[in-house]
Amino acid sequence: MDCMWNEQKVMRIGLIAAVILIVLRIVLEQSGAPFMAASIFGVVWLYFILPAMFAVAIRNHSQTKPFGRLMKDVVLFAIYTRVMVAMTYVIAHYLNWTAARFSAAQGGTVGPSIQSVQTLLFIAVRNALIWVVMATIIGAIVGSISLYIKGKRMNRTSVPPNASY
Repeated sequence: MDCMWNEQKVMRIGLIAAVILIVLRIVLEQSGAPFMAASIFGVVWLYFILPAMFAVAIRNHSQTKPFGRLMKDVVLFAIYTRVMVAMTYVIAHYLNWTAARFSAAQGGTVGPSIQSVQTLLFIAVRNALIWVVMATIIGAIVGSISLYIKGKRMNRTSVPPNASY
């Protein structure tokens, strides 16, 4: 199983999952599903899951500077997913989607006060930047804990049972 999971495979799986979640959430929101039902399909859940998977892949492949690798993966995943979500806000503006999270009243891009490309880009970029920072913080915490736990388990299993101290 060690060879099965590497960082690139985890990244691909995470990005595919993000696309699926984004599409499912939009379909639910546009079909009038309650907010709680639609919010279950948020990309934010992946910011808790993927860092742990990155940590396991990093530890399984005994890479040097594991925290640096983890941070690179977490930041890249956050950027990729937030760009995807930002694009939904741009599309929502042009297609006049009615979901509450896209409304100008809730910080979105749909409404009579949102008219210029500059405002549209500002909102999409602002939301993406805020979430990239949040996702990086969440990922750093979850991933670091996972790196630590996985490292402890690897150290425990690498000590011979008959070793004398």
